[in-house]
Amino acid sequence: MSDEARLENLAKRLGARAAERLDVAATAQKVVERLREQPVRRIVWVQQTWLRIAAALVVVVGGAVAVRQNVVRSHAAHPAHLVADDLSDLSTDELRDVLATFDQLIRTDSGAVPESSTDLHELDAQQLRAVLRSLEG
Repeated sequence: MSDEARLENLAKRLGARAAERLDVAATAQKVVERLREQPVRRIVWVQQTWLRIAAALVVVVGGAVAVRQNVVRSHAAHPAHLVADDLSDLSTDELRDVLATFDQLIRTDSGAVPESSTDLHELDAQQLRAVLRSLEG
């Protein structure tokens, strides 16, 4: 008989002897009693941490959505009106006419230009808009 066969035979005999000595019912009962005495520890802090993380994400995402909606509403409600928008549709000849009329307004001290200043660099944005709108007719 080979060494491998002898080892296998010996292992079977050892296993058979151990199985004869083992009381399966008593062992199972002892295991159940120990489990009842020592309840399974639940990892509560992990669950609480995940709940806190989820709540923080909801607050951050909800806040971002609210801010975005307010920004979009404010831009839609009050669109910026730029003078360039008014002038972009004009042809070259029309722009020359506007500039010529503008020069006349400055020379004659029209009501659209403040009386204290005829220099365009001293006008604020609102006064410049008033001058350009008065040129429209």
